[in-house]
Amino acid sequence: MAGVAIGGYIASRDDTKTAAVGDCMHRGSSSDNNPDLEVVKCDDAKAQFKVLAKIEGSYLTETLASSKCEAEAKDFQYTYTESGDGKDFLLCLQDYKK
Repeated sequence: MAGVAIGGYIASRDDTKTAAVGDCMHRGSSSDNNPDLEVVKCDDAKAQFKVLAKIEGSYLTETLASSKCEAEAKDFQYTYTESGDGKDFLLCLQDYKK
């Protein structure tokens, strides 16, 4: 059972790695620790967020992540940080308005 959860977690992490500025994303889970973000087309009904900035580096606290997004993308509403597996990075996101 644990193997399935880890597999899903790794798959979702790969999707965030391919995310680029301007991409739209869908949140597949309500868990803040593993939101299961996936890249989707912006005209997809599932599109919830838009990537405003992608910044390489480690941002271990919400304050640090927010201040970096503030500098890079003033209109951001959410931060997503990833660390530990390959390159560490930060995504600055906002609600996608259709």
